[in-house]
Amino acid sequence: MTPQPARIPNYKRFLLTGAFIGLAVGIWFGVREPGGPSYNETLQYSMGTAVAFLAALGAFLGAGIAGVIAILIDRSGRER
Repeated sequence: MTPQPARIPNYKRFLLTGAFIGLAVGIWFGVREPGGPSYNETLQYSMGTAVAFLAALGAFLGAGIAGVIAILIDRSGRER
């Protein structure tokens, strides 16, 4: 019997899934407050600006976390 090659994760799918989940979480955080996030009387950001910023930040962090998870899965699979 020949040993089967190690299965490695598909990094593109991990990153896209993490970015999508982070985007959804960022949008949720952006719209959950009635006054909008980061509401300040001196810095009056519009609701759309705040939601877009949190969505982009969430997508960036989600992709980063998913990338780290994919690397950990890849390393654990190669040790066997």
